[in-house]
Amino acid sequence: MNEYERYGDYSQQGSDQTSTRSDKLTAVKFLVIGMGIGAAVALLLAPMSGADCREAIRKGYRSTLDGIGDQARNLREKGSKLLGFKKASSS
Repeated sequence: MNEYERYGDYSQQGSDQTSTRSDKLTAVKFLVIGMGIGAAVALLLAPMSGADCREAIRKGYRSTLDGIGDQARNLREKGSKLLGFKKASSS
């Protein structure tokens, strides 16, 4: 067995790094292409129009904010009761 067979050809070792970099770039390209195709299919097969979709998102956002506000108010009241503060009467 000669030295090249025992340790491998040194010229092939440098190409491994290049092929790994190339493989990563190819994977990123396919990821971006797949995302584009997925977005296009989603738009084509959407069950409602853009205006309806935006309105549904707006309503969901508003109801989420209202729910968070209600929970914060409830937590404030519970914390006040635990600490012994009296609730100020509102007019």
